[in-house]
Amino acid sequence: MPDKEKMAELLGRPLTSAEDSNFDLYLDIAVGRLSNLLCFSFDTAGGARTFPSRDGYRTVYVDPFTATTSVTVNGEARTDYAKKQNDAYNGSWFNSIEFDEPLCGERVELNATWGFGATLPGDLALLLAALFAVNEAEVSDVKSKKIEDFSVTYRDDTKLDQVADQHKDTIVKYAVCQRAIRHGLVRPVYSL
Repeated sequence: MPDKEKMAELLGRPLTSAEDSNFDLYLDIAVGRLSNLLCFSFDTAGGARTFPSRDGYRTVYVDPFTATTSVTVNGEARTDYAKKQNDAYNGSWFNSIEFDEPLCGERVELNATWGFGATLPGDLALLLAALFAVNEAEVSDVKSKKIEDFSVTYRDDTKLDQVADQHKDTIVKYAVCQRAIRHGLVRPVYSL
């Protein structure tokens, strides 16, 4: 995660006194919001995590990781899988496991080195910075205005909605919410 210096660089401005003195709290809040947006954990603590498989699919979407230690399906060790970053087999980090054969609702336990590695991808770091700044941001309530015949439209969305809208391409790129559809339950691509 970014430190104070990197966060200021991402924001394109110095940290405010409140951001500086509450940095860890604001960063934790931003990481929690980002985790909710993307439907995965940013926790880098080691150990095994369990993920459900989707009926009839070979791919299981998991939290970001850089290396695997072991993979088990319903307690049975497996080696018939490939690590993938979305649909790519090569990457510095991965977010899915693709098995040779489809699964049918089994529990997949993955023991891995969790996280994105040394640094977050640039676009994801910018989104995190925008979520960090929401704690201090003063966003205009004016959505549109017109000069002749004077017209003003006020926003009816929140600061978080505005950030999500501004970064929707990044959210769609990384979010596993839609990819992890289980038994007809569809979660929105982004919601705060």
